[in-house]
Amino acid sequence: MKCVICQHGYTEKGFTTVTLERNESVLVFKQVPADICDNCGEVYLDSAINQALLSQAENELQRGVFLEMVNFTAPKVGAEMPLL
Repeated sequence: MKCVICQHGYTEKGFTTVTLERNESVLVFKQVPADICDNCGEVYLDSAINQALLSQAENELQRGVFLEMVNFTAPKVGAEMPLL
């Protein structure tokens, strides 16, 4: 896919780190599958990955974490995603 940000690069499959913040809590997810622009580095997350990321983040926040770094757990193909 052509990058909508720089208009020059094309996305390639790869992995990225995503940092999410809510109030005083900070969650850092490593090894998140993404499409990444080969020119500017813009990151695009698939909607299923995004939903799984937010679900996993909500679970971590409910545990009461303040600062957490975790490896992202990708959803299994065909698995139904829980609604938040």
